[in-house]
Amino acid sequence: MSDSDNRLDPEPETPDHEQYFTYARREVINMINEIIDGRSSVTVYFNQGEERFVTNLLHINPDFEELVFDAPPADAISRRVAESKGATFVTFLDQVKVQFNAQRIEVTTFEGKPALRTRLPESLMRLQRRNFYRVPAPIAKPLQCTIPLPSGATAQFAIRDISVGGLAMLAGPAKAEFNAGMVFHDCEIDLPGHGSINVSLEVRNDQGGGPAGISQRYGCQFLDLAGPVVSLIQRYINQLERDRRALS
Repeated sequence: MSDSDNRLDPEPETPDHEQYFTYARREVINMINEIIDGRSSVTVYFNQGEERFVTNLLHINPDFEELVFDAPPADAISRRVAESKGATFVTFLDQVKVQFNAQRIEVTTFEGKPALRTRLPESLMRLQRRNFYRVPAPIAKPLQCTIPLPSGATAQFAIRDISVGGLAMLAGPAKAEFNAGMVFHDCEIDLPGHGSINVSLEVRNDQGGGPAGISQRYGCQFLDLAGPVVSLIQRYINQLERDRRALS
């Protein structure tokens, strides 16, 4: 693996990265299942990060807290992994860096072939910074964001694109209530097939404001998203990406 692949190097587990961790068992299981379904290559670092190999996650058994993955081609590497005091797994899932640790790894078989297994991780890191990957919202079934206004009324906007950090939305003629720096709470977004979320939005920028009837575009940032909401948005984005690839 060349130096150009250092984006796959494990992230340090510092307080700055704590915001990217999830400890919810259901979310950990969902993310690992998505890695398995997406057949994403996973790099395993062991021997205090001095050695590594590329593998694929094969099977998850929550009832037995078990995660099975491909063994490396060389038996000697499997033995060294099993003798090591833990390992770190790193992959990318639809542009999101995913990382988790294993304390103990054992040699096993899966469907008659050599494999390795470890205990399901108790936590998982998803590196999702504010400027992270955005996807266009569907045109056929546009997303809508309903925002309570200070007047007590509500405004509904069509979402143009979305990421785990924020969204861009379109309105008709510019509304006086919407200016950069404004914060709106209890905004509702329905993610088809995944459920509704309730979020706080800060308007970061606006474009447009031309003649009446010309759409106004607002760039907004999510504020203080809870872990389950982040996971829901990411799963929706992953689904959009899978649908897009299926049509290409």
